[in-house]
Amino acid sequence: MAQKSISERPRQTPVKLTCDVLVCGGGTAGPVAAIAAARNGADTVLVERYGSLGGAMINGATALHSFFNLYKAFPGAEKKQLVRGIPQEIVDRMAAAGGCPGHLEQEKGFDYDSIATVFDHEIFKKVIIDMLDEAGVRLVLHSLIVDTVKDGGRVQGVLVESKSGREAILAKQTIDCTGDADVAHHAGVPWKNCSTDRHGVGLTFGLANVDLNRAADWLETNGLLWQIVHGKKDNLDDAIVRIGFNGHGIPALEEYMKPRGMFGPLTVSLHRHELTYVNTLCAFPVDAIDTDQLTDAEKELRRQIDTVTRLFREHVPGFENAYVNHTSIQACVRRTRILECDYDLSLDEILDATRFDDEVALYGFHDCAPRMMIKDAGAYGVPYRALLPQRAEDLQVAGRMITSDYDAHMSTRNTVCCMALGQASGTAAALCSANNVSPRRLDVNLLRKKLVSDGAYLGG
Repeated sequence: MAQKSISERPRQTPVKLTCDVLVCGGGTAGPVAAIAAARNGADTVLVERYGSLGGAMINGATALHSFFNLYKAFPGAEKKQLVRGIPQEIVDRMAAAGGCPGHLEQEKGFDYDSIATVFDHEIFKKVIIDMLDEAGVRLVLHSLIVDTVKDGGRVQGVLVESKSGREAILAKQTIDCTGDADVAHHAGVPWKNCSTDRHGVGLTFGLANVDLNRAADWLETNGLLWQIVHGKKDNLDDAIVRIGFNGHGIPALEEYMKPRGMFGPLTVSLHRHELTYVNTLCAFPVDAIDTDQLTDAEKELRRQIDTVTRLFREHVPGFENAYVNHTSIQACVRRTRILECDYDLSLDEILDATRFDDEVALYGFHDCAPRMMIKDAGAYGVPYRALLPQRAEDLQVAGRMITSDYDAHMSTRNTVCCMALGQASGTAAALCSANNVSPRRLDVNLLRKKLVSDGAYLGG
């Protein structure tokens, strides 16, 4: 049966704002892009559909992966901080506010990530709006992007819907940081739906009233502990702040988790007697740009929280009196629309630590480590071309919408990589606006020099 349709009435859409740089999406890459653009002199607007910022950083991540190379997995390798600049400033600001114990060495599981950077999501939300305000970014919350404004192939802004109605925001340069490539999709950029590629959607939650030391001792004794990190927590200087264990090694948990593709759990503990964030849930397969499927996944994930919490209480000493004290606002999605850009990083290039003349970020973490690791504790470069979507001008992208190969994407989609690409795209957009050039005509050497002067690390 053909789907019914209606004709909408013609309308005149009011222009809410005009700006030099419009950043769409206030998740992981977007705030960094907006800060970078504004600091480089651009009149900048950041649009976000929710009432707070953070996206996957606060809905799915238990730590920021990763600022450093995987040096601990390669004896004798030099420790290098690969991502600096604005992402590091955010860590410093959270630390000063008591929301991050800094970059901490993994004591177990360091062949997955040598350094753990855990943080308090609530403190991040406040820190990031302070940094945006200080940079002069105009923030537009509670606004959903529903279309683009185009002149031929040139993107000139977006249309948003909100409680205020339908409005336009116009810009010289636009950056798509929506995660699902909403702007690029509406602009006609070719893309592939990769939602169901081997990885489901998840949802983080918190557990209170946990005796974490007792649990860690039992897990270690039974050979189930695979990650642990100690650091400052409340008034304790050497407390457990990150712990991961093999739930599949506990028969009752394995029986429930394995058929659902659930892993871990991998957790963070930022306050005494709690697991602040637990990452273990999975709904799969889910086409996360199909609202019906995503709705079903949300229901399934919340039911999983109830069952997993009960199983922890019954089978893991230290969890007997645990209860759920919060859940994320929505399911965390890892992969949906992947765009066709001017360059597509391959898995071989990532694992071989390939460098590029036009690289605008370095990165050294892979989420499948130790099965897949960048060789010799090295780093690969992300070329500026990878941020330029095809069939569109005056549009850049930053975040998890790049890299078509699934295993390659298991590196580039991670939070700290997205933050680094945010700084690159925001800086580039500001330079494009100031010099009245399109992104493809921007002098990449000028961009690279500006990134380095602003604190980013590009080797050397």
